[in-house]
Amino acid sequence: GHAKITLDCDDNGAVIGGHLHVLELRGFEKLVEGMELAKMPLVTGRICGVCPAAHHLASVIAIENGCGATIPQEARLLRELLYMGHILHSHALSCFVLVGPDLLLPRDEKGIARSVFTLLSNNPDLAKKALRIRSIGQKIVEKVGGRGTHPVTAIPGGMSCRPSPEDMSLMAGWGAEALAILKELYPPFSEKLTALGALRDVADLSLKAVAISNNGTMDFLTGPVAVIDRDGNSAGSFSADNYDQALIEGVMPGTYMKSVRLRSGGSYFVGPLARLLVNAHCSTPEAQKLLDAFRGGSPSRWSAVDAIEARCIEMVYCAERIIDLCKASRPGDPVAAAVSIGSGTFRSVIEAPRGILIHDYTADEQAHVVSANLIVATQNNYDAIDATITALARDCKTSGNDERLLDAMEFGVRCFDPCLSCATHLAGRMALSIDLRRNGVTFRTLSRGDA
Repeated sequence: GHAKITLDCDDNGAVIGGHLHVLELRGFEKLVEGMELAKMPLVTGRICGVCPAAHHLASVIAIENGCGATIPQEARLLRELLYMGHILHSHALSCFVLVGPDLLLPRDEKGIARSVFTLLSNNPDLAKKALRIRSIGQKIVEKVGGRGTHPVTAIPGGMSCRPSPEDMSLMAGWGAEALAILKELYPPFSEKLTALGALRDVADLSLKAVAISNNGTMDFLTGPVAVIDRDGNSAGSFSADNYDQALIEGVMPGTYMKSVRLRSGGSYFVGPLARLLVNAHCSTPEAQKLLDAFRGGSPSRWSAVDAIEARCIEMVYCAERIIDLCKASRPGDPVAAAVSIGSGTFRSVIEAPRGILIHDYTADEQAHVVSANLIVATQNNYDAIDATITALARDCKTSGNDERLLDAMEFGVRCFDPCLSCATHLAGRMALSIDLRRNGVTFRTLSRGDA
């Protein structure tokens, strides 16, 4: 989507604050009023072309939670398989297509030249392998979800259909292929990230981390949400049922996106980094080795920059889970159960690729939506994004180098992979505009691309 950045400066030109402005109004919460509740998994999946599977599953799980439905184990397996493909695809897009050029291309590749297309030209073997991971994730979503972009197969009570045994075997092979590629690509990426030590210190996050945790084990679709402070101590927890008692949304100036904060006080961040900080365990061996090294490293991994490596670790986890889930499938088991949908409150919280996603519907006696509230991952990261761009701007503003400032703002936003900035309108370009203000009045504007 479209956004701009404002940097507020004092009379001496020093940055005193930064803010991301989201300039688009989607209005889905109002658009769905009056719709049949049973259709919400299909409708909300259209909210986003980057994370449609997240909205699709969050919606169907919300309906099931409100109905008290229990779905067959095979349906849970297939949904997780669909979701592992989705996260693999989304993280590959972020790490390799968007952030990859920042890490792997020479720093003298300025602006639009530092893109995946230049990477394909300079290092075609590495780039093609990276893009293959993205393709594998998308193909798995298509096989299990019925469509590659907007999946349709999750229904209240389970799944509407299942892949054939031959397709399950094929997907297991794809998982093994993705795992082999990730093992090859992880070391050079990790080496490049290690070289960003000074930038990591600048982008340090003095915020709480929030993520789903199943007794300390990482889970994307099931479990309560845990909150930890900077020292790793528990700072509370909540579930879908009582999320509104734990979180509060607030209107931010000059933007259509609301921020979200803890009612108990304080800002927080979500996403891959939060998941790895909150959880000490994951259910696959290779990812667990990487998680142990990540959590046990020094200094503490609490910087926005660390979210990039966290995505790489989660991709390894997804590839391993794809293999395991395909092998665990039982073709003769049922994939759906009958569900009766009526009036009431319907809520869910899951982990989207970018962090916790909440769906909340109220339905009348005809099972039509009366009201809806959707809290997306990028909202949960709003304060963290603002804190990061402020810190990076302060670090490079004194250099007087406009290109360096533009690069820093782009990189800072990309660390969180917000959906609003994923869409590049022209090949190799990310439209970027930065307004520098003093006492609320813009005194200079920097821009790149079509901004």
